Amino acid sequence: MDDLTGVRVSAVALVAVASTAVCVLLLRGWQALGNGVPEVPWIAVAPLLLLIVLVLFSAWQVRRYARFRSQGSRGSAPQRVSPQRARGTLVAAQAAALGGGALVGWYLAIVLLRVPNTDVSSVRDQAVRAAVCAGVAVVLGLAGLVAQHWCRLPPGDSDDEDDEPPRGVSYI
Repeated sequence: MDDLTGVRVSAVALVAVASTAVCVLLLRGWQALGNGVPEVPWIAVAPLLLLIVLVLFSAWQVRRYARFRSQGSRGSAPQRVSPQRARGTLVAAQAAALGGGALVGWYLAIVLLRVPNTDVSSVRDQAVRAAVCAGVAVVLGLAGLVAQHWCRLPPGDSDDEDDEPPRGVSYI
């Protein structure tokens, strides 16, 4: 990952594979100590969906402002986005991509440990819930990658020039 390319799909996939391997080993060790595989409730999907919406919404605002500036459009301008907010949105997008990959590994490890006993309905239900969460975590990773792309400035556009401050704002 560098400043020009950002987080790549291959990095997210590598994090997912590594996370799956590590989590399977850790969960097997946990089971060897006499503990059960952690249960995955349906409510676990809600925070993942919320993160997807927040990351995409924030990145969309950055994208709208960057496109408006690069096209020199007339009409009503979208709300100005500060460089700090744009940078924070980019960091959140990259964290969502990598975090989504890590969560895929966690939930996939639970699925892999549950699969041998899926003839029992309660175990099958747990495997299905973990698989659904793994799928939503994949969407979180993809949303992070899309949001990262949206935060990219168009070619030739630079934020180095000193913009005039937004109207109605005073600096004390």
